[in-house]
Amino acid sequence: MPCRTRNKSRINIYLYSSIFTVKRPFYIILLIVISSTAFAQNPTLEQKYYYTGKIWGFAKYYHSKVSNCQVNWDSVLLATLPAIRNSVTNNQFNDALMSMLTAAGAMDLAFNYFPDTLSPELKRNRDFGWINSPILRSDVQILLDTIKNNFRPHPVCWVNAPVNANYNLQNYAGGYLQFPYDSICLNVNTVTNYPDQDHRLLMLFKYWNIVRYFNPYNYVLDKSWDSTLFNRAVPISTTADAYSFFLLYLKMATDLDDAHVYGLTYSDYYWMPGFYRPLIRLKYTGGQYVVTKSQEAGIYPGDAIITIDGLTPTQWEDSLRQYFSSGNLSVFHRSMSENILLREQNNYIESIVVEDSNGVQQLHSCAAANPVTNINFFNDPLYYADSLSTIAWTTMPCDIGYVNLANLQPADVASMYDDLQSKSAIIIDLRYSQTTINTIGDKLYPNKTLFGKFQLPNTSYPGTYYWDYQYIGINGNPTPYQGSVLVLMDENTQSNLEYSCMVLDQLPNVAKVGSQTAGADGNVTFFSPTTDLHFGFTTLGIFYPNGDSTQRIGIVPDWIVYNTRAGIGHHRDEVLEKALQVAGCNLIVKNDETAFAYRVFPVPSSNNVNIELNGVTPGDVEIVFEDINGRKVLSKYVRLETSQAKIQIDITPLVAGVYTIKIVSSKQTMISKFVKS
Repeated sequence: MPCRTRNKSRINIYLYSSIFTVKRPFYIILLIVISSTAFAQNPTLEQKYYYTGKIWGFAKYYHSKVSNCQVNWDSVLLATLPAIRNSVTNNQFNDALMSMLTAAGAMDLAFNYFPDTLSPELKRNRDFGWINSPILRSDVQILLDTIKNNFRPHPVCWVNAPVNANYNLQNYAGGYLQFPYDSICLNVNTVTNYPDQDHRLLMLFKYWNIVRYFNPYNYVLDKSWDSTLFNRAVPISTTADAYSFFLLYLKMATDLDDAHVYGLTYSDYYWMPGFYRPLIRLKYTGGQYVVTKSQEAGIYPGDAIITIDGLTPTQWEDSLRQYFSSGNLSVFHRSMSENILLREQNNYIESIVVEDSNGVQQLHSCAAANPVTNINFFNDPLYYADSLSTIAWTTMPCDIGYVNLANLQPADVASMYDDLQSKSAIIIDLRYSQTTINTIGDKLYPNKTLFGKFQLPNTSYPGTYYWDYQYIGINGNPTPYQGSVLVLMDENTQSNLEYSCMVLDQLPNVAKVGSQTAGADGNVTFFSPTTDLHFGFTTLGIFYPNGDSTQRIGIVPDWIVYNTRAGIGHHRDEVLEKALQVAGCNLIVKNDETAFAYRVFPVPSSNNVNIELNGVTPGDVEIVFEDINGRKVLSKYVRLETSQAKIQIDITPLVAGVYTIKIVSSKQTMISKFVKS
């Protein structure tokens, strides 16, 4: 039999006769122990809980017997925690750790070579540098190294993935990943049966390690996930009541910088900052929280919040920021818009100062009532142009198609495409909700097209991932769409909607219009450590074909547009208006709030340009061409007898280049870009 070589850590682990069969002289053991502890300081309670949580979780997923549920690992932790907490010296602490690891039993030794061929981006969570910390004694380090070096991928009993290998973005019951022994780990209600400190730490260590090994986005957090364990363990172990306990979990969830986490972290009994609010909906725009919908007397869409109960919105942001997990400012302001008026008490009277469009400020007293009776008021999608609320698809001004995926059913996609495929442009609205994007994508693409790649968690090798490539137009469409596609987005575009943006983004003539999306793409995993507490996070890493991530960044628009305070007050949809403009149809709103449009075509043009006007005030209209320096190079006056007109202008005197066209009537000025070829 040929000789085999083992590394030093593999040999040294045989020192412990309680676990392994080969014994070494006592003085060698003593030398190893002294060498790592002679200068070790006594650990703090934060350090003790931190390393205990990491080591317990590491053995849970990597030790051959623990990962196969041959050991009651929860009970081992509960039995060890008193010794961990009561240890004073570094040796006492490491003795307690050794006792816990010894309870795991002997690690099965591997005799086959296991090459580490994963690229760095697929093993970001497989970081074990902490094993070499000087706070851990050499015998503990050796034992941990042996677990790490002898691990081989295998089904881990603590986590299950969907049995369907053909992964899609549909959520599975209980979330994508499932944790059969962790959810629910304590069959109690924390409000009526508050867990003791060791069970609270057990819950924390379960939660923290699930995220540590299965969250693909730990590398983009503002604070390291390690710091969360270090800073939260002691407060969670000492907090006195269920409400304070829940708030600590909210703060910990906030550290994940993930809008999915915000939506999936809640208590059956509590919310922060409450359940009750007046009948007012808000949107953050232009640095202000602006009313978008109201049933409170004297408060109207377009009004801006100045103070609430004597505090400015900025002061409210400072006090509530720690409770709302968000990947970027756009989704943080969305969360604040939803929560800034929430209160804990039913019929609590809020003092709200608002400013109207004329700059006049007024104090209002509004009762924060139970929103359950008005659930549609808060949960229905908010349409700035109310006429779109029931539309699945239609034809907009200038013969441009519009699709609202919130209302489009999969069975209607074929009919929609038949109606709109001849249009020069189609606007697809992704600001609300939808479930039909793959069906639409198959209509738009002529061939199988790669639009993204996913990082799926490898549950047999915790902390690592594998690539799954995503395609659209798999069967190809012999009559694909030939025009432009305009995609509408804002801070409400999240998760599956961001995925939909990625599907459309590979089209040759696509433009994204709106503002930064939520930056929480992909699926979700959720779990409940008790019957009343619920948590979750994004399980799946989503990237563009070139490797760019969408997490926290969101989908970046080509045209950045926000609904303004004035636009909200006049029921205008300025994002939609901009999309129409990009498509060649410029929509303006008159003082009486009726819209008119104009279209400049073809663009580019070499001889003649056509201008189509609809809804313009009759009278004299001047059409001005300016060069890039703002100099007037061509103009023409036209007398309009009606509000509709088609005008053709000879542009042969102009040299090739980019021009601004101004169409000036007695009440309106319309501006567009034009290219002379």
